[in-house]
Amino acid sequence: MAETENTLVIIKPDSFWRGLNRQVEERLNALGLTVVAECMLAAGANLAEEKWREFYFPSIGTLPCLNGTAKYMAYGPVKVIQLRGDGSIQKVRKAIGATRPWQAEPGTIRGDFWPGADEANAPYTLKFKQSEDDSILFNMIHASDSEKNFAIESAFFDEIVPVNKHTKRL
Repeated sequence: MAETENTLVIIKPDSFWRGLNRQVEERLNALGLTVVAECMLAAGANLAEEKWREFYFPSIGTLPCLNGTAKYMAYGPVKVIQLRGDGSIQKVRKAIGATRPWQAEPGTIRGDFWPGADEANAPYTLKFKQSEDDSILFNMIHASDSEKNFAIESAFFDEIVPVNKHTKRL
């Protein structure tokens, strides 16, 4: 039996821009995990580029995509969800598919919803590229890849997400 664990999921702006955010959430709900906390971060209003750079820096460091990705995430909206359940990290990672959507298997979130994304995201690619070398990975969703990274990611959001009547604290 798998161990009960937590994972953090971020439904990214390109899911919202393409009108796929509800379908992405339905796929997550079908996993049978418990939603512990969730919050919406409105477009550009809640989290500045600098904070997204801070969030992504541990995983992508100084790669050329850091600045463009930070700008794209700040443009929002995004939905942050904490899920809990037996083997939640692996269940969610399997459901979302490979990080590079064009490598994701059919039946996964990225594998099923990636076709057409290049065209749909084209206006945004131009908007967020910081240089000719910059690449932005529009991959719809983020999920923690380990309990250690869940702890780091959830602590990051605990510091910045204001608690109000519409927010469950992460």
